[in-house]
Amino acid sequence: MDGAKFDGKSRIEEAEIASIQWTSSWDAKVKPIPSAPKAARVQKCAEYVSGALRTLGLNLFVYALQHFLGIGLDEIPKKAFRRDRVMAVGRAMIHFVPFIVALVEVTINWHGYYIGANVDGLSYLQFAAKLHEMAMQSSLAVIVFACMRHVVFNGDALPVGAMLSGLHLTQISYLWSMELWGIALSGIPLRRKLGAMTVIVIAVLLASTVGPSSAILMIPSLNYWPAGSTQIWMNTTAADLWPSKLNGSVVPDYCSQAPNVSNVCPSSEWHALSDYLSLAGGILPPSFHGPYSMTPYSVRLTGQGSQRQLIIQHHIYHNQSAPYDRQAAQATTQQGAVADALSATSSLWALALQTSTSPFFDQRDAVQSIVAHNYQPYTLVSCGTDVIQDSTDDRPVAFPIPPGSSPEMLHAADLSDSLLQMLAILHPTLTRAEILDTPGPKSDYRVKWVELPARPFNGSAIGAVVLQPTANNTQGILLCNVAAGWGSSSMNMSSSPAASGTGLASSSIYDPNGTLPQANDYSQRVAESVVTFGYPLFPQRPVNISESWATYLNPTILTMNTTVMNALMKSKLAKEEDATSANIILAGLVANALSRTGLGSQLQGDLRSVFNPTLNASLPDGGYWFSGAGDVFTVDPAVSKDWVRLRVDTAVEGYGFGIDGIATKLTAAVLLLYCTLVVAHLVYAALSGISSTSWDSVAEFLVLAVNSPPSIQVRNTCAGIQQMGVFRLPVRVLTSKDTDGEEDHLGLVFGAVDQATAGRCRVQENRDYGTMLYEGECPDDESSLEGTCRCRRPTAIRTDGDEGGVR
Repeated sequence: MDGAKFDGKSRIEEAEIASIQWTSSWDAKVKPIPSAPKAARVQKCAEYVSGALRTLGLNLFVYALQHFLGIGLDEIPKKAFRRDRVMAVGRAMIHFVPFIVALVEVTINWHGYYIGANVDGLSYLQFAAKLHEMAMQSSLAVIVFACMRHVVFNGDALPVGAMLSGLHLTQISYLWSMELWGIALSGIPLRRKLGAMTVIVIAVLLASTVGPSSAILMIPSLNYWPAGSTQIWMNTTAADLWPSKLNGSVVPDYCSQAPNVSNVCPSSEWHALSDYLSLAGGILPPSFHGPYSMTPYSVRLTGQGSQRQLIIQHHIYHNQSAPYDRQAAQATTQQGAVADALSATSSLWALALQTSTSPFFDQRDAVQSIVAHNYQPYTLVSCGTDVIQDSTDDRPVAFPIPPGSSPEMLHAADLSDSLLQMLAILHPTLTRAEILDTPGPKSDYRVKWVELPARPFNGSAIGAVVLQPTANNTQGILLCNVAAGWGSSSMNMSSSPAASGTGLASSSIYDPNGTLPQANDYSQRVAESVVTFGYPLFPQRPVNISESWATYLNPTILTMNTTVMNALMKSKLAKEEDATSANIILAGLVANALSRTGLGSQLQGDLRSVFNPTLNASLPDGGYWFSGAGDVFTVDPAVSKDWVRLRVDTAVEGYGFGIDGIATKLTAAVLLLYCTLVVAHLVYAALSGISSTSWDSVAEFLVLAVNSPPSIQVRNTCAGIQQMGVFRLPVRVLTSKDTDGEEDHLGLVFGAVDQATAGRCRVQENRDYGTMLYEGECPDDESSLEGTCRCRRPTAIRTDGDEGGVR
């Protein structure tokens, strides 16, 4: 093109002539022109339909509609902005489907909805969630473009990077692009800058997160779901069920001999400990025994109507520098009376399924849980070894410090670090001669129970001296300190139709004050480990045991002509010291015995029931129970005022919708934020009536730029942009004079424009734009254009070989 002259006007005239000729040939093929009112109605209808299709991105269908109506296929002048509430709200209906779906998702999950044990077609929901994501991203793009067009409509300037921001919402890298930061560093007013940045950043973050959020809420999750709750009453008092002082006067006399012991006797099911010791000593190779040996986690106890787990742990203090016995053992089990009441409630809940159309019948598992105001025994035992030389040995006797206590709780004057291999406390009155007088054969393990005074044994329940078998005057002894208390615990029990036999209770530590690990998760059906004692936090209710009550822990076994303690100690762990076995046995015996207090109490109350004609029987009212509207048991308030009252919550395992956990709450918040933006856009569209579908694609913006007056402020950018300055430039869409002298042409104007010009040349609503830009010469001094709309400056191509661009 060296030396060639750019003849823009002649090319424009040729294009217009060709357009007119082509249009005339097309019009000759279409139907006859209808009457003016009918043509106006057809055109109005076509505008509404084509506007809706363009909003949905269905431009191809707009082409087909025009072809069907015979309107013509040439580009004609169009309205950049339209003030029409019906059309504005109609175009905003692009939000309808994604908005309704998002709102339904949040609502269903917020209220919770249980489906069943299995759900078919989960994979289809993945595709549905993806389609919903794409719809919400399109919806967000419409909102961003609407905000940017609002600025353009008012004749105000936006930075270059904001004009097409709606096309970059799915690109998270846009947050650190020069386009976005050009907005932050631009010179536009602060309020407009913050508004644009806020809308764009929120839209980009939402576009990246609405998809996963929709998938999380749309796809049912496998979890435990609430399935009713009720209060239950037991005909016993809290003082009898969880006593702070245990005395032998409340134990039947026949409990002193086995096998005459019944389920209410403290030593009942002592053989479970024998099973524990036998398993622990036989299932592992000797190389696994030691400070970190693995032993059975629990053994089962069978009650009147339930099964419980006696959980035992030992070697709990591994720190050599700790003042505690490294072989100390601890144990716990569920309270028998409470487990029996929960088992009965579980059975009644299963019967209630027969009287309801609730979907809870279709479930993988059902769990009844008592969380608050429930306690179970926790015991901790520490034993130290000592030797009595003979009956003349007058040395003082010392017991290990109370397990779980801190040295600060103890009196330093009472401590001794020489009598035992650990820190110990001297007993003020016990003599070694009294220990030697313990009845029983010297060839057996014998036990003497010793009440430990609160001063200096702060935190101890009772002491025990275990005499080891001996054949001479020297007597080996184990001096044991037993700590015990009632700790807050939740209790769970399954009542699944697939379950068989007596319900198995499990438990986990529960602390209402949050100072200990809470475990009110229905899925934790396997008993939690026993926590280390930590007075005064845990257990919350210490227990004091008398010698008369402790005697019933070691009854005589008539069929074996021995005692429980001797039988258990002779089943001790292989390769372990006597002290370790004594720790385990005493902790298990005391925990098992404490769990049997109040075992004679039962579930009380009249059951709310309905008649089932199929079974010809009255069954629990499942509809009322599952709704959680009230208690299904009713009791006399006067009679039951001192009874133990507990709340039983039921949960079923299956698929459903619900807000459970931080993840689902965050996803719900994301969709609610999206819905808020949609509502705001709908309100704006309804109140202002302004709508537009212009410049929402790269092609349209490119054509607008081509038909805009060049600006020296964007020189050297024809091959790309590398500097932030261009993205900081303010740009407006203003009107320009066309070939007829009218201001019916639109173009981009870079740089500063005075307010008067910007106001007069701003885009008008309901006005057609699209004629060609006036090609007259502009003054050399662009400042002389103030007060008038822009014209096109002729362009020339530099041919002197220097770097250059448009000027």
